[in-house]
Amino acid sequence: MEDFTLQGYRQLLSAFASRGYRCSLFDALEERLASGERILLLRHDIDISLKAALEIARVEHELGFQATYFVMLSSPFYNVLSTESARLLEQIHNYGHDIALHIDLQDYHGQRLDVAQEIAILAHFYPYVKRDIASVHSPRTLSSIPVEEARPIYRVYHLAQRGDLAYISDSTGRWRYGHPLQSAAFREKKAIQLLTHPIWWVAEGATPRQKLESWLYRSYEGNLELAKTFLPKLFGQQEVETT
Repeated sequence: MEDFTLQGYRQLLSAFASRGYRCSLFDALEERLASGERILLLRHDIDISLKAALEIARVEHELGFQATYFVMLSSPFYNVLSTESARLLEQIHNYGHDIALHIDLQDYHGQRLDVAQEIAILAHFYPYVKRDIASVHSPRTLSSIPVEEARPIYRVYHLAQRGDLAYISDSTGRWRYGHPLQSAAFREKKAIQLLTHPIWWVAEGATPRQKLESWLYRSYEGNLELAKTFLPKLFGQQEVETT
């Protein structure tokens, strides 16, 4: 099986489908778990690129899967309130996926999180945002996630922390808890929350660092083209050397 490519992601989802797994969004998760269904909870934390997220969303849509995309208000790599971001998020939403908040713990410097305020800001611009769930950026371990800070965070993580479903992540471009198809949960057909970061599956490169560097270089080229449309007077004039 290919790994960490779009084709690899297609194969991964197909393997889950062949095993009898069915997707659930967070709204129906507990009810469907209680009914004994074989659940795959697909979740994506968008740290780097909404464009990469859209490519993953399209693959899922083509295969009949639904997922939840968690986006940041404070990502240094994309502006979630820009016109381009609005277009990308609307397309992801139109594919049938949920959109929710991805909150960066580092923004609060150890102070109490204001999850409700960040959700309200995001939902002001995107009314379809889910207000009752939120994921957190860069927790060291699953057990370190501060679920007690807010109900939306609690709803995303508490079942995994409690052991009601397995938690598998591709954090930093590697399978943090082992490959999902080799996990005990998959072998035993137990519920799984699968967290992926689209950048690792879309960007080119043999290693996570190479993938990130190649994507950032492509982003620079795209931003340069954007600057030409945003500042036409600057790029339209001839530079004249003075002596």
